[in-house]
Amino acid sequence: MEQGRSVPPAGDAHHEVEAATPARLQERAELLKKGETALARLDVTGALNAFERAALILHAADTEIALVRAYMQSGDYRRALAFGAHTAGAHLDEVGGSLLYVWLLHAGGQPAIAQRLLANAETRIPGNPRVQAVQQQLRSGMPVASGPLLTLPTRLAPYGGMNGLPASARVVGSAVLLHGGTKALLPLSLLPASGRLWLRNGLGQLVQARTDQKFSALGVALVRLQSRLPVPDDQLVAASDAFPGSPGFAVEYAATPDAAPAWPLLRTGFLGSASGTTGERLLGLALPAGPRGGPVFNAGGQLIGLALPGRVGQGGDRLVPASELRNALGATFSAVPPQAGIPAAPASARPRASVDKIYEASLKTSLQVIAVP
Repeated sequence: MEQGRSVPPAGDAHHEVEAATPARLQERAELLKKGETALARLDVTGALNAFERAALILHAADTEIALVRAYMQSGDYRRALAFGAHTAGAHLDEVGGSLLYVWLLHAGGQPAIAQRLLANAETRIPGNPRVQAVQQQLRSGMPVASGPLLTLPTRLAPYGGMNGLPASARVVGSAVLLHGGTKALLPLSLLPASGRLWLRNGLGQLVQARTDQKFSALGVALVRLQSRLPVPDDQLVAASDAFPGSPGFAVEYAATPDAAPAWPLLRTGFLGSASGTTGERLLGLALPAGPRGGPVFNAGGQLIGLALPGRVGQGGDRLVPASELRNALGATFSAVPPQAGIPAAPASARPRASVDKIYEASLKTSLQVIAVP
């Protein structure tokens, strides 16, 4: 976890008690409602303004949980994680703060720490149904927040655009955002026969997409987005393919029977070698069965390829490496433009990236694939 990031001032408890008159508490309730309404329509600035004003009235768990979720909705995972740790520790009487922090740790590739903290919550509050529901989801391998896990203020998922999505739309897999936010790569198998396709990032931003080109030999399709999605400031494609056995980070979304927004899941491990029978690169990372399609990063946070499910009868999940994608797509598979005015360091010179930084970037780089059968 990154240290030294600021968190909203909690204020002095004595002054808060004095200030918490019935009128002020009513004002606080209205601010929380206003902030939640703004967050639901993806107005993060408006939400943060309301939540921070509410925090000045009373140091309370519900306000801090709302702030953590607003940071996540803005894509600031590291700030959300830092403040989530504070909220979980300062409000042990409110299990929602602990559950949100556990969920964010697990999603961001730190399952061991998440499980330890969840066990602590179970010890403090034995038999709590929300704690049990989170434990059940984390043990499933592909946790999905639904039902009571979406209850406010905790809500273990982002808000997300739903405009234009028919009732039959569902999340079928994952994709990788490319080309300055206007194109994406996804498994060829995820293209729906209906041709009706949408993509949504971890910030909840939804766009419609259409097929641009198919690469049958690679098993991937290039799609064009109807409107641009934001990209990380410094995301680079690795200059060379990763060595077998080197650290890898795979990010993807759970496939679901509906089109609900979610945060992606990051998993760590060591990259596989080439298959002895086909010569294709094996992903190597231990993932539960799924449609794949998400980005894979190296230890420097550089994009090294796309994950695909294994071919029938030919072993585990595959990695379509950057070199093959570059050969097939040319300039389309390139570095995302760096932030204006800030020169990017050569990919080979990049230091090892922290897992929380990789996950933060993946909130924009990884996409839910939503389709109508």
